Amino acid sequence: MIAGHRLRDPLAFPSLTRRSAIGDAAVGLVLTVMLVAIASGTGLTAAIVSVMVGVALMIRRSAPSLMMALALGSAVIQVVTYDIAPAACLLYSVLYYTAGHHPSARVRMASLAVGTVGSGVAAWVYPRAPGLGGTDESTLSAYVVTFVGIVVLLIGSWTFGYVRYQRRSVERARVAEQIAQLERRRLLDLYDEQAERSALARDMHDVVAHSLAVVVAQAEGARFVLDTSPDAAKDALGVIADTARQALADVRGVLEELRSAESTADHARTDREQLFARMRAAGMMLQSSEIGDEDAASPLSVRVAFAILTESLTNALKYGDLEQPVNVRQEWTDGCRLTIGNALSDAPLAPGGAGHGIRGMVERAELAGGTLTSAATDGGWLVELVIPARPKGLS
Repeated sequence: MIAGHRLRDPLAFPSLTRRSAIGDAAVGLVLTVMLVAIASGTGLTAAIVSVMVGVALMIRRSAPSLMMALALGSAVIQVVTYDIAPAACLLYSVLYYTAGHHPSARVRMASLAVGTVGSGVAAWVYPRAPGLGGTDESTLSAYVVTFVGIVVLLIGSWTFGYVRYQRRSVERARVAEQIAQLERRRLLDLYDEQAERSALARDMHDVVAHSLAVVVAQAEGARFVLDTSPDAAKDALGVIADTARQALADVRGVLEELRSAESTADHARTDREQLFARMRAAGMMLQSSEIGDEDAASPLSVRVAFAILTESLTNALKYGDLEQPVNVRQEWTDGCRLTIGNALSDAPLAPGGAGHGIRGMVERAELAGGTLTSAATDGGWLVELVIPARPKGLS
């Protein structure tokens, strides 16, 4: 540490977790011990080369700069001394795979160039290495065979890593597009919801404002003429009663129209099926189960549950392990209970996140009179929504 700051390799893999780095170090340490044991009877140079390659394996993703320096240094030592450590040389394949899989194009291209040139140099040295039974009179065919073998080992490993990097890049782009589509759909849903609220507000204003204006005017008139003209006051009270009854009928009509628009179970199920289809198309393995009758739940519960399901699956797509299934369970037996569980990924497709989505889900649940918990579990993430059934008689 320098001035309180931890040194970090600028070429370190950005998505590398602490657990993965520890795993690399542990595996590399075991291989280092094995390489040193193998090279113990072949001389000091082979032991030094084995240690350098082993350390490079330990830090191959946490410190790629040092990894490449150690790999190049160990190769130079072998070329200069003609003292070859075969076991350590075989593990160059892992280092070249790591370089080919690196997110930096400069690292990939530089390692490919070094591997190509190094294959030619190694093909010249290996047939002449005394420890491998070589002589200075090696034939051209021996050189060609050695060169092809080294190219297959090094460049083949690099190519395998590069192909894996490209596939992951394509997967990231595809999932990013799916996430963008989901975000657009969610914004459109919010827009539609706001438009519905505005239309409801206008309808309620038209009904209530007009009716209350009539009621207030008639009540004021009745109050002034109550003593002098009882018949006129009676007529005014009749108008008030008729207006109030009509207003009540209009309000009930507006609410009934709202309920009928929100409580269409077929519409809700279609949206959910489309959501599941989009997620599966993005590479997610979904396991869904449903208990009870959704029609028995309140329209608000259905709407909130779908919104939280959408947000949770989007988060699972961003931060989850797509190789593990996402479990969705919906219960409508006593209100609404929705659970979504997924495994977390060491290398999420969309790392980061400010937590606004979780806060929004909590607010939606509270709006419907329910509770929402969203927290990490053992190696995964679990979201649970509980909305109790509303007592009979409450709308």
